[in-house]
Amino acid sequence: MSDTVLKKLFQVFVNKLEFDPAEYLVSSEEQELSNFQKEVIEKATTIMKDNIVGEIKSFGGNLKVNEEKFKELEKKANEELGNEEYDDIKKELKNYIKKLKELIEKTCVAIIPIKEMPWVDVLFRTVPRIVFDKKIEFLDNTIAFYGEIKCILSRATIFGKMQNEKPLFAPVMGALDLGGYKLEDSIKGPKTQIYSYVSAIINSLDSTMTQNHLAKYHESYQRHGDPICDFLMKDNELMNSMEGITSGIDSERIASDIAVFSIAIPQPADKTTLILVTGEGKEPNKYSRCFEALLRFSAECCNVPSQLPQTPAQAATQQPGTVRTPGGQELKSWTAEELAEEAQKRMASQPDMPSWTEEELSKFSTERGTGLPEGMEVWTEDELQELTKKRQGGLDIPEWKVDESLKECVKCGYSLRPGWIQCPVCETPVGVKPEPEPSEKPTPESVEESTEELIEESAEELIEEPMEESIEEIKEEPSEDNREAKED
Repeated sequence: MSDTVLKKLFQVFVNKLEFDPAEYLVSSEEQELSNFQKEVIEKATTIMKDNIVGEIKSFGGNLKVNEEKFKELEKKANEELGNEEYDDIKKELKNYIKKLKELIEKTCVAIIPIKEMPWVDVLFRTVPRIVFDKKIEFLDNTIAFYGEIKCILSRATIFGKMQNEKPLFAPVMGALDLGGYKLEDSIKGPKTQIYSYVSAIINSLDSTMTQNHLAKYHESYQRHGDPICDFLMKDNELMNSMEGITSGIDSERIASDIAVFSIAIPQPADKTTLILVTGEGKEPNKYSRCFEALLRFSAECCNVPSQLPQTPAQAATQQPGTVRTPGGQELKSWTAEELAEEAQKRMASQPDMPSWTEEELSKFSTERGTGLPEGMEVWTEDELQELTKKRQGGLDIPEWKVDESLKECVKCGYSLRPGWIQCPVCETPVGVKPEPEPSEKPTPESVEESTEELIEESAEELIEEPMEESIEEIKEEPSEDNREAKED
């Protein structure tokens, strides 16, 4: 079998087991956490200890308390392995069942109450994974920080990296791929405390559909156009913080050229936005980097200009001379008079600042010449004609001109050659005067002009033709005086 078929077969087996680590989580109040779980939560909470206000609620995967449940899972797995379709990877699937124990033991969650932050609570969790690529491999170097801010974005937004490109924020254009997971509408309270929902979000970051959102915004939209993403990418401190996180590309966990490791998901029913940042790698400062990125990302999302019109209630609570951001922060605003007053103060504090009159500016413009940017190439008329000839392949093609010696048809305008008695296009006789349009009534001036033309034509016929004949006759026939002279 090919590697692709084996991977699909492995995924089929995993889906049939329906394993959920949340079912094995036990509160630290009921059962003491393992040394690994204590150590990880300690690293995650130390970086914010000065802002912790209250008791940290922690949970850890526990096999002792859930021993019977895990035995049922093993039994179900062994029955499934009896199918012949798994014969090619049966050995690896048995290894997968063993690794599930390690995954449970390295799963832990902490709910941390804090003050002076964008969230009420910030949550931390480990993200252990069992991956299959020809053989089973257990990964335990991924962590996640997340929380809900009290403002709502107009659409989901992701952040990620692409090979040989700068990281970027991108909008999710459509529904988020949660792998079939559906959050029940009846569930109330913070969505961050629903372990399976957050797991579906983290898994969606590796989805091809989610990665395509990042690629599409980069390639089709040139990283510009979405108001939220444009606003976030202008913050250099935020971008530097997000870029410092170790992604799936950096850790070589994924073979793809795209890695998405952060997301903001609006929760319309709660009027909040869930912000999540994941980090990978084994460096000791990954906890502080990941939390700093979450903090900056959340703070900037609170400052994103609102995409929705302000309600009358919001307008009423807003104080005069201030602007309130979606996150609740008040920003001072100025009137035109106040701005003018500030400008006068600055002018008074800098009396030596140079100024120019309209004439001086005009003179400077003239001195600069044509005003063309320095270094721009300019062509003369002769040079342009020479370039035209080169583009024609060196041929000296003369310009087309109208032959003024040819008459035009009075009806269709077709050029008529000498000797033609009618137009070859509309068959109008040559010499016929154009008839007035039916809608046009002849005016006295036009009647007078046409009458004069007819008189002139008649006179010409009467004068020219008879005169030619009479002259010839006079030349041929002698006069009476001549006849008498001849007779004498």
